[in-house]
Amino acid sequence: MFFCLRIDLDYVPWDTPDATEFGHGEPAALLRILDLARYTGFKFHFFVSNRVLRAFPANAEAALNDGHDLDWLCKHPEAAEARFHDARALFSMIGHVPVGMAVRGAWPANGEEFDGIEQLAFLSAAPGLVPKGLKLFPVETRAAREATRAGMSARAWTDVTKTQLREAASRNFGLTLIVRPQVLARFDPKLSHLKEILDFARALDLPVQTLRDSLRSESSSTKP
Repeated sequence: MFFCLRIDLDYVPWDTPDATEFGHGEPAALLRILDLARYTGFKFHFFVSNRVLRAFPANAEAALNDGHDLDWLCKHPEAAEARFHDARALFSMIGHVPVGMAVRGAWPANGEEFDGIEQLAFLSAAPGLVPKGLKLFPVETRAAREATRAGMSARAWTDVTKTQLREAASRNFGLTLIVRPQVLARFDPKLSHLKEILDFARALDLPVQTLRDSLRSESSSTKP
């Protein structure tokens, strides 16, 4: 069992629809998230899109430099092959190799099983289709972005997430929660709700770890 805080980095200031909806608070929110990780001692799992790697590689490097895990946010799985090769080149510029990818929602029926996918080990996505050879870590919680779009308050989102954490601990399974710094800047600007969620996971003795660490743990437990 585990709890993974998945942090998606996809903010660019010229994305007008997202900026209109959530503002431009991502840079400050990202620093607060890194500070929260230092304070709590937890390791988070960041997923970064090609456009952020291209425009703001320092954001990805900041996560790596603080000891967090970093993998690829695949925004367009229907055109994954070309974008994956671009991503590999962009990751190489910061001296890092992705071993997993994440998508918003589920892997689509028209998603490509692309050349190079064998270099990846896992997929973080909603339950559904899984490309051959990848381990699925299902996302069954409501992301902060979807919560705010549905009109949920931060309090309601926190309470629902805590209920799911309790269930994960009692049933001994993993749980992944997705947040975006840009969204948290408006939805939970002081990160008080996010800290409450992390504190609750600790109180339940639910390990807060990355999907990479979870995969390693599974591999170790299956060795003779």
